Amino acid sequence: MLNLCANQNRTSMKTTLLVVGRTVEQHFITAINDYVQRTKRYLSFEMEVIPELKNTKSLSMEVQKEKEGELILKALQPGDVVVLLDEGGKKKCAP
Repeated sequence: MLNLCANQNRTSMKTTLLVVGRTVEQHFITAINDYVQRTKRYLSFEMEVIPELKNTKSLSMEVQKEKEGELILKALQPGDVVVLLDEGGKKKCAP
């Protein structure tokens, strides 16, 4: 799951891409680093990796998602605007 957070400050907007877990595939790492560097030219942008949970074999998928959600919430600040990027590709609309 990816979350794009933007802290809306009147003077500037900082954009942080929160990613759960690191990727180990070199072609993805290269593409991500290139994207981050290109984006930094136009706006304040950073990527923050939330570590994967450890010892998850005994946890259900539901509990794992809950714990990951708690880590994501800890990374957010009051006033942040959150945009969810879902790997499933389903369109989500706000009520």
